Amino acid sequence: MQFAALPVSDHPAYALRPIEADDLPHWLAYLDLPEVYRHTSWNHPTLEDLEPYAWSPAMRTPANLLRLAIVPRDTNQLVGTIGFHTVVPVHRSAELAYDLAPSFWGRGIAAHMCRLMVAWAHAQANVLRVQATVLESNQASIRVLERSGFEREGMLRCYRLVRGSPGNFYMYSHVLLDAGPPTPDP
Repeated sequence: MQFAALPVSDHPAYALRPIEADDLPHWLAYLDLPEVYRHTSWNHPTLEDLEPYAWSPAMRTPANLLRLAIVPRDTNQLVGTIGFHTVVPVHRSAELAYDLAPSFWGRGIAAHMCRLMVAWAHAQANVLRVQATVLESNQASIRVLERSGFEREGMLRCYRLVRGSPGNFYMYSHVLLDAGPPTPDP
């Protein structure tokens, strides 16, 4: 399982591209907003925390994270991110994560990009299971996942520490049910 080619957005107004070092201050600015922060498990990230997400050739290897910038086609400035932070080639699984600046919420962008990434993961990256975890309080993200075809599997109690306190997360998955044997890596 390797990311031989990156996904291409079919959204008329928003594209996907690798995250660049110049994007990190824009990303950090909205990740630190209270309306974003309260529904994530980020611990007040710093620029240094985000640096590993800036594009490098190593990101195409199976066990690495793959995070892309969501950008308006007319400005090319990062307004969100989406990708996989946990990839397990032996199990053909990956965990989806995404975020969006609040001024872009409610436009269907996150759900569109989630569907795109899931389809790409199944068809192009040989991923059998795409999973996502979401804090039980994050109703907007729950709606995004459900609109994107994910199914809720259950509650993971005290799954991750959220700024020092145990947080309950729902586990969601999108599974390729008619998967055949794995495709050999080139």
